[in-house]
Amino acid sequence: MTMLGGTAGRMIRDEGTTGYATVVHNRDMMVKEVRRQIKYGVDWIKIMVTGLIPSMKGPEVKVWSFDELRTVCDAAHELNTKVVAHCRNSESTRDAARAGVDLIYHASYMDDEALEAVVESGSALCPTFTLLGNLADYGQKIGSAPELLDVFRAEIEVTAAQMAKAHAAGVPFLTGSETGFAVTPVGEWHARELEMFVQYMGMTPMEAIVAATRNGAFALRMEGEVGTLETGRLADVLIVDGDPLKDVTILQDRTRIAEVIKGGRRIDLTTPIPERRMRSTDQVRFLASCPLTRGLALTEDQLEKLARV
Repeated sequence: MTMLGGTAGRMIRDEGTTGYATVVHNRDMMVKEVRRQIKYGVDWIKIMVTGLIPSMKGPEVKVWSFDELRTVCDAAHELNTKVVAHCRNSESTRDAARAGVDLIYHASYMDDEALEAVVESGSALCPTFTLLGNLADYGQKIGSAPELLDVFRAEIEVTAAQMAKAHAAGVPFLTGSETGFAVTPVGEWHARELEMFVQYMGMTPMEAIVAATRNGAFALRMEGEVGTLETGRLADVLIVDGDPLKDVTILQDRTRIAEVIKGGRRIDLTTPIPERRMRSTDQVRFLASCPLTRGLALTEDQLEKLARV
């Protein structure tokens, strides 16, 4: 990232490593950092194309030039490494696609020009609607700033309309949920993204499932090995009690998980999974004051209804 990248504002250091990224200032540093990371085994290079600037009210702004983006993409691709970009406005999505980014996260407020760039480039999209959906629907239960709730819902609706156009144009989609924040605790909300793909983008349940399985192999750099039920693939299978092609929300009900097979071996589902305590880094205070578990978010009636689907 540049010193302006990401969502941490002035908490981003001006130099060196800051949390999950290295701060770069010029093209020579960008190429050097790409090569260093590839040397130590990364599968993807990630660029924080947009950042939250405290002095600029409103959504994130693009903090990389097109030439800088192209520099990173060229350096990574020359070494057979893919590039993913965090883009939370339309301009960033457009430039990331044109620069050669392979996978774009969020693509918030994507306009027609950015959509055309994505289609022409062949970039894949991963909207990560679940974080926004949880904030819009349940934010009041976890202390989210009230003025943000409508903003998050508007971002979903505006972005999803363009995502539906992208899907119709053949753009590949992956599911992602921003898991790890207090708003999306680990193990609680992974399958909600499929429901939101169906609800907001008009996908069929099968198309949403494909986005989470076959297309997920692309993100793992394991295409041809996982993601589909075919001879020669690794035998990772989730068996559920019900028909998710009729109602994809079944995949959110843990009681419907009949069996999990990993690498051809049945997994023990009777031993409770150890409780995971929230780390301080999971909590973004203006978003959530406590973990948003499904038990906290949903009423008993809603949970019971889900179990009866």
